Amino acid sequence: MIARRTVLQAAGALCAAGPLDQLLAQTPGSVRVCVGFPPGSAADVVARLAALKLSASGTPHVVDNRAGAGGRLAVDNIKRAPADGSAMLVTPDAIMTIYPHVYKKLTYQPLVDLKPVTTLCMVPLGIAVGPLVPAEVRTVADFVRWAKANPGKATFGTSGAGTTLHFTGWMLAQAAGIELTHVPYRGSILAAQDMVAGQIAASINVLGEVLPFAQAGKARVLAVSGPTRSRFAPDIPTVREAGYPSLESMTWFGVFLPAKTPDALVASVSRALAEGLKDPDAREMLAKMTMDASTLSPQEFTALIRRDLARWEPVVKQTGYTSED
Repeated sequence: MIARRTVLQAAGALCAAGPLDQLLAQTPGSVRVCVGFPPGSAADVVARLAALKLSASGTPHVVDNRAGAGGRLAVDNIKRAPADGSAMLVTPDAIMTIYPHVYKKLTYQPLVDLKPVTTLCMVPLGIAVGPLVPAEVRTVADFVRWAKANPGKATFGTSGAGTTLHFTGWMLAQAAGIELTHVPYRGSILAAQDMVAGQIAASINVLGEVLPFAQAGKARVLAVSGPTRSRFAPDIPTVREAGYPSLESMTWFGVFLPAKTPDALVASVSRALAEGLKDPDAREMLAKMTMDASTLSPQEFTALIRRDLARWEPVVKQTGYTSED
């Protein structure tokens, strides 16, 4: 909630920018920015920032929280929405790149039922441990040795089964030859809180969720998943430096429109967000959550989704994890 309040407090400064694109102003009424997670979540905060920037066009953009089914309710809502720019989706990557390989009865196809508009930001994951793990465990190698010696205690929490975080932990266990027990939560911050409380050994989160605990001396972030060290935590090594290049990844938040939305409108919204996120205040808001602004074109974003879909398919198959839900 702190991050959400920070964004809302900056609303005046963010809305001070001039019109971003005349096409957006032609949308009648207000625009719904649908997000599949509750207020205060990382997805919600990013969606509110996007809504503030797009509102500068003169058309109000209002966040519509449709929490449930791991973010799938919001996708279904936008899939059925009018293709006139009156509704859009903000979502994290797993819903588009992992869920198609996990859910046997998924009600949407990412690149068929929706049009990618742009990414909003990129953020690495942080692999952290808490007080259940001895204080001398400071690196991934230390944690692997500890996990081998204490298989019954080697647990890790994430935001839920079938997520990027879940499969990152599974890949670590496979690569290191250790047994890690996954503990799913209804939100990754809940996993981090239980890790800090000593209920579970480790937690895998977007970096911004665990870094404050590390800075307060309540947790240790062993590695980050990005290709390079995070500028927000330059002393923390990457998973590649720790000897596990297969874990390297960046999670993202992106914007989508219904499949039949005209290409001109898709391009307009993409340009508007790219221009809006150049604003120093917007970048500072993301930085406070250890996120870096990133606005790919619709074509670049589509290519990224295709790469991520291809990357996660064999991983999911190897785990044997599926959901009938």
